[in-house]
Amino acid sequence: MKRYVHALSRPGIAGLLTALALTLVLYHDALTLPLFSDDLLQIPWLQSITWAEIWTAASPYGYYRPLWYSLWRIWGIVFGGLHPAGLHLLNVIAHVLASWLAGLLTSTWIKPRQGVRAAEPNATAAALAAAIFTVFPFSRQAVAWPGAIYNPLVSAMAAGAILAYDRARSRSNSGDLLLALLLMTLAPLTYEAGLMVAPTIVVLEIIGWWRQRWSTRASWWGLLPIISFTGTVLFWKLMRGSGITGFGLTPDDLLHNLGYILQGLIYPAAPLAQVLSSATSLSSVASLLLIAIPMAGFLIWRGLCRQPDACLLSLGWIFLFALPPTVSMTADWFTLAPRFLYMIACGTAMLWTITVLTVLEDIAAIVRQSCARIVRFAALLAVATALIPAILFVRRGMNLYSIAGEPIWAAAEAAACIGQNSARGSERVPLLFVNMPMRLTPHTRIYPLGFEGVTPLPQRVTAEGLVSVHTELDLPARAAASGLLTKDKPDSYDVLLWGPELGWQELAEATRAAGTVFVARYGPHSISLEEAGGALLADSSSLSSAFTNPQANEKIYLLNLNTGCDRDGRVSITANWKVETPPRNDVTVFAHLLADAAAAPVSQADGYPLLGMRPFWLWQPSEQLRDARYFTPVPPGEYVVHLGLWELASGAQWENSATDTSFVSVPVTCP
Repeated sequence: MKRYVHALSRPGIAGLLTALALTLVLYHDALTLPLFSDDLLQIPWLQSITWAEIWTAASPYGYYRPLWYSLWRIWGIVFGGLHPAGLHLLNVIAHVLASWLAGLLTSTWIKPRQGVRAAEPNATAAALAAAIFTVFPFSRQAVAWPGAIYNPLVSAMAAGAILAYDRARSRSNSGDLLLALLLMTLAPLTYEAGLMVAPTIVVLEIIGWWRQRWSTRASWWGLLPIISFTGTVLFWKLMRGSGITGFGLTPDDLLHNLGYILQGLIYPAAPLAQVLSSATSLSSVASLLLIAIPMAGFLIWRGLCRQPDACLLSLGWIFLFALPPTVSMTADWFTLAPRFLYMIACGTAMLWTITVLTVLEDIAAIVRQSCARIVRFAALLAVATALIPAILFVRRGMNLYSIAGEPIWAAAEAAACIGQNSARGSERVPLLFVNMPMRLTPHTRIYPLGFEGVTPLPQRVTAEGLVSVHTELDLPARAAASGLLTKDKPDSYDVLLWGPELGWQELAEATRAAGTVFVARYGPHSISLEEAGGALLADSSSLSSAFTNPQANEKIYLLNLNTGCDRDGRVSITANWKVETPPRNDVTVFAHLLADAAAAPVSQADGYPLLGMRPFWLWQPSEQLRDARYFTPVPPGEYVVHLGLWELASGAQWENSATDTSFVSVPVTCP
């Protein structure tokens, strides 16, 4: 037992276990997510280029990140492809690594108080810093989205470079120096913010020289990060073709960007600003500044007074890694990309760890020894409570990613089935995905600034990319949005739809060209993707009847009607319709599910064909469509479906040529 306790008192083990445990709690469901956002563009690009082009060409967005792309290429070779679970696992591993190194770096720089063995406070510092880093809420996007792996990778490289350089200066070890140089050289090839690793080493050298951290104060080694920075900047700019540029920033943009940085710096206290903003007429920025300025001042004052070395390093880290996004991104872009705050998380964790530990030291000094443990436990419990909003923020976002992932997975599965049919000789007709989620935004906020939702399918992503990345099939596909459909209103989140907005005429043309049409349907805790039907290329007439308008010579043919019931008791019907002449009046379909022919309907699936997308007045002469409909789940038993046509204005039902009634009746059994 003593051996395990001794192991847990080691900073490396304490930090690693904390990072691993909290990452699993927060991101355990990341491996179940599909690929989304820029993954759907970058993966096809990566698969289409050579190794040489990875290192000599910019990405589709103009980024030069060859080390990240090489890592993905190697991962795909080793594991047989760039599969969703594998790429998500890579991000989770990178986040654990970055959290662990942040804890280790903090424990190395925080000096224990006098009279206490060095291992004890250092293990506490490592675990606390790793916890604050792991829970950092604005890391959520970078961990959940495989394409943002560069954030944890570069953060880990920066922490590793500082640790290696510090060891090299302390022990005059050239091996550690080479490791530090390697990391500071590779970081810019992973992500643009990696250019800041070398300047951070320069700050480290200045602090070490000023604070007499090392026995040898003067060293020519301090020139190496300057040389590395100069060389990597020139090489990076040569390969990319341009440097980091601004986007026409305004003073308001800079103010908001600084607000985002402050929010990341004081994130355990930032929810107080949201409470203040909601309770008063103050703006979000003003509320944040009222909370953030005194809080940041306290953190810095406390750190400079009690742990100046670690405090200066944390401030240098935050300043350098906050600088690129602050001066190069508009506030709107920063709002939608909170992952850019990931790079300040290590400095934030270090600064908060200093404050918490020094406060605990002061508490222990003024209370009786018998009460010290109880008071320290209460203080640590208060710290854990302060992290609860961040935990809720991450878990709510992961839940939104899971909800948005459901229709993406369903689209990939449907495309794979259709692709198999195409491989057997069927015609390659396009797929159409309607009202898929571009963005989900929760109704309530936790922090005063920034976007708190998820953007799984931005407009720049194509439906063909979604299909090809998940199925490795080259199928024609298209995305569209239509507010004309009856859109579900989820209680907990708002939806922004993916694809160009289409009116009735454009929607008719899109569905006419599609072999299969799918529509996303929104529930409070899930999004389903339902097949609405599609174009028919030839008649299929196992059942044929005509519905006739008694007031005019207009006919609509029912060519075929199939029914089914799934294991959940959900009855579905598929009707093949053919319009001889488009009706002049607005006519629609009624579909009733009855327990027996004489009973009242137990469920209805009325509406225009294609789940509301194709009114009959938009059909062309002799056009044919496959129309799918779904009833709410019912208990096992024998049922009957009544299907017919009626006019919306008058309520009159069209006559059916095959029966004495105005509808077709078909039995269905739910086992």
